[in-house]
Amino acid sequence: MAAAPFRLSIIDYLNAAPLNHGFKHGLGWEHFHLKFHYPAACADRLREGEVDAGIVSSIEYLRIPDLRIVPGLCIASPKRVRSVVILSKVPPEQIRSLALDATSRTSVVLAQLLLRERYGVTPAVVDMGPDLPAMLESNDAALMIGDAAMRAPKQGLFVLDLAEEWHAWTGLPFVFALWLVRKDAPELPVPGGVAPFFHKSLEIGLAQLPAIVEEARRTIGWTKIELHEYLTENISYTLGEAERDSLALFFEKAVRHGFAPEQQPLRFL
Repeated sequence: MAAAPFRLSIIDYLNAAPLNHGFKHGLGWEHFHLKFHYPAACADRLREGEVDAGIVSSIEYLRIPDLRIVPGLCIASPKRVRSVVILSKVPPEQIRSLALDATSRTSVVLAQLLLRERYGVTPAVVDMGPDLPAMLESNDAALMIGDAAMRAPKQGLFVLDLAEEWHAWTGLPFVFALWLVRKDAPELPVPGGVAPFFHKSLEIGLAQLPAIVEEARRTIGWTKIELHEYLTENISYTLGEAERDSLALFFEKAVRHGFAPEQQPLRFL
């Protein structure tokens, strides 16, 4: 009897492109079924058991039971991320209403934590599509994420880069997403199981960075130099000690503010 396929949720955001690249170009094609989602949908499919693994907003690790983290990999920002920003018509401490692009759940939590704890404001929030003029028409500020944030015009607005704010506050990198695997995911009939495939996919992606940059240049409009800098300096894919410390701190704050049920130890594949 053929083994059950391992169903993998893939995010088509630029920051996830190197992690996905090997899978999208045939790595382990005999084992994996690829499904394409935006981040929030990826989390929902994982929760429902419709996929076995995905690159998921880090906050979802506390919300979805029985997940395992692929060790050593994540989407983090050492200092400044440039693709997760609050764009505001007023200074941060005056924000009373915030429109949220709810496609990424970690960014939604981080934005509110920063405003509450760093700036002392708890704005009213509303979920909206990533349309900046519409968001700012009826709100003081807007949370923009991913490629839409990178394309958004920022002239005349206060710009809060969320990773930069977190780093200034804590001295730590910020972990936006993790490769998360369900406990009941199929076992792959290969030495080492599924984990090495995730690392190999990134290795292939990093080797193909010029191709990823060229594709992004056509859709995002940044220069090749800016895009290369984004993928090599603004984004990091290593889940090391500082990143694990940052996750623990973020999780503790998220639970204290009611954004997640309870703290969980980090469990790895």
